[in-house]
Amino acid sequence: MKLSRLLLIVGIVAVLGIVALLGSNLSLSSKAALSVISDPTGEKVAIDGQEVGATPFYSDNLSEGEVTLTFGDFSQKIKLTGGALTVVNWILGPAESFSAGEIVWLSPSLTGTELVVISRPAAEVFLGEESLGNSPLSKAVEPGEYSLGIKKEGYFPRTLKIAVKEGYRLNTSVNLSLNPFPVEEKEITSSAKKIKVLDLSTAEPLLLADYTLWVKGVVFWAEKAAGGEPRQGRDEKKSYNYLLTAEGKLYDLEGSEVSLTSLSKQTEAVTLGYLGESGQGLSAAASSTLGKLRTALFPTPAQVLILDTGVGFLRVRSGPGTNYSEIGKAKPGEKYEYLGVGREGGWFKIDFNGREGWVSSQYAKKV
Repeated sequence: MKLSRLLLIVGIVAVLGIVALLGSNLSLSSKAALSVISDPTGEKVAIDGQEVGATPFYSDNLSEGEVTLTFGDFSQKIKLTGGALTVVNWILGPAESFSAGEIVWLSPSLTGTELVVISRPAAEVFLGEESLGNSPLSKAVEPGEYSLGIKKEGYFPRTLKIAVKEGYRLNTSVNLSLNPFPVEEKEITSSAKKIKVLDLSTAEPLLLADYTLWVKGVVFWAEKAAGGEPRQGRDEKKSYNYLLTAEGKLYDLEGSEVSLTSLSKQTEAVTLGYLGESGQGLSAAASSTLGKLRTALFPTPAQVLILDTGVGFLRVRSGPGTNYSEIGKAKPGEKYEYLGVGREGGWFKIDFNGREGWVSSQYAKKV
C-alpha cells in the first residue's frame, strides 16, 4: 500500500469553510446549526437520544448548549453555539483507534480571538507551515482563514481549513487513526513459490497487542487507499490476497480468519501482507502457516524422473512414439512435471521447458 495515497485521502477530508457564522452578527440569532458528515454516509443521527435524520445531516434550528450526538459507532457530547455552525466530520473505522475526524465549534471568548486544539492522541499542530507545538494547546490568532494540520508518527495526519472569527474561540477536537501500514512495504524472502510476502511489520504496541484489530484496520484503510468505500468494491482493487499474522493466523480480505482446509488449489500467484514485529522477520508460527498455505494452494505435482540411458540423454518427442519428431533432449537425473500417459502406455507426457513433450517410460519413471 502506497502511504502517499493514504495521506492524500486523509489530508483532503475537510473542506473550506468548516466553521462559518450563520449571520454577520452572532447576537441576531439564538439558534445553533449543526452539520454532520460521515464516511460511510447514511448513518442515522440522534441528538440526546432522539433521531433527527441521517448523514449527511444539517440543521440550523437547534437550541444552543451541550448535547449528546450519536451516529454509527460515534457517540460524544458536543457544544452547540447560538448563531454559529458546529461541524462534525468523521470516518467511521472498525474501531475508535482506526476512526478519524474532527469536531469544530465556536464559543464566545473573553480573552480575545484564539484557537484551541485538542487531539487523540496528543500530536503536533501546524497552522499553515508553522508548528504551534503539541496538543492540547491554545493560541491567540488573527481573524481569518487558515490551514490546520495535526500530525503524529504512526498515525494518519488530518488537514482542514478553518475560519477564525474576531472575538471568538475556535475549538477543534481531532481524532487521529492509527496507520496500520509501514512507510514502505518490503518483500520478505521465503521458500514458498508463487507466494509473495510483503512485510507490514511495526513497532507500534497498540497494533502488536491486538492482531485481529490490526487486520481490520489494514482491510479498512487499504480499501480507502484503493478509492473504494468500506464494505464495498472488495473484488475490484486488492493489494493482498491474505493477511498473515505473527501468531500464524491467516485472514482474508473480509477480515475473517481462514481455515487452510477450506482452500482450493489454484494456479495464479498470491500476495500476503505479514503483520509482525519490526526487525524480527517471519515468526516460526507464520513460517509454518506459510508452508501449509503453499501446500494447500500449490500442491507439488507428480514428476517424471529421467533414468540412465547409457548415452547421456533421452530424446523428448512431440508425441507418444518414436515416429514423432524430437523437440529436445533430457538428461538423466532431471525431473519434469508429469502431465499424463499415452493411451497404450509406454510413454509419459511431461512439461518440457514450457512445452508438452513425451519420453519413453523405458528410461523414465513417475515419482
